[in-house]
Amino acid sequence: MTTIKELPTKVIGMSNQAYRMESDFDSRSFLHTVAKYGGEVQLWLEQGKTFFGGNSGTSKGSEFDEIITGILGGKRFEDMVVTPPDDVLGANGSKSTKAYKEWAAQQTAIICTADQAWAYKQMHGSMLGNDAAYDLMKRTTETQVSVFFEIDGHPLKTRPDACCPELWWDLKTTSQPWEKLFFSARDYGYYEQEWLYVESAKAIGLPHFRMPFVFVQTMPPYGCKVFYLPVELVEAAGRRMLNTMEEVRLRRSTGMYMPADANEITELVVPAWAKKEEEYVEV
Repeated sequence: MTTIKELPTKVIGMSNQAYRMESDFDSRSFLHTVAKYGGEVQLWLEQGKTFFGGNSGTSKGSEFDEIITGILGGKRFEDMVVTPPDDVLGANGSKSTKAYKEWAAQQTAIICTADQAWAYKQMHGSMLGNDAAYDLMKRTTETQVSVFFEIDGHPLKTRPDACCPELWWDLKTTSQPWEKLFFSARDYGYYEQEWLYVESAKAIGLPHFRMPFVFVQTMPPYGCKVFYLPVELVEAAGRRMLNTMEEVRLRRSTGMYMPADANEITELVVPAWAKKEEEYVEV
């Protein structure tokens, strides 16, 4: 049951786990996933199941996000990252020793290898060396902010990475070269994120703004660039979000999550470009 009683409302200091448990409110990631995969996946998620469990890339992204959040809150990089000393590891570097487990239980910082700690240090340094990113970091006044609000009676939630007095910004890690970054923006719903986050900020009194995205590469040279997303693509994403919300509500009210022909034999849909390729397959 939700702990949020009034809408819109802004909550500072709510843990990420507590935010995720507010299941009466739909998030951008939920709506983007449902828009992409349909009612069957909506039902799966509403049953409390996980659709995407993450990978090494998302894990590193989450760790780096936690590091920067701590730094924005006044901590040093050295306060946020720790590497295990050699004397707690096994002969081959194993973490299965009793000494390692006892040491790890005492740590409050992120535990990572020396190589990964070095990479995170380079990524942080790139943010500090980028004038636009550094300016956003200096102007940040709040982190760990959760916003709960409604659009057309649909309960929603957002959790920006960082808030300046007049705008919010988001941190993204990427393994893409800059010229291919638009693939990530499309595939991971960054256009939808900007639209929904700006709508939630407006709901609690901020004027409309364009949301900067700070991208940091997870591989050499660990570069950092700050981008605005094209306005027309963000607006189109907003229309998709509104349509998805309507579909989500309809499925919930009718209990009908599957398409009408789900239990019938249908013909496989093959796009024209794939049919053309099949014509040139050598036997």
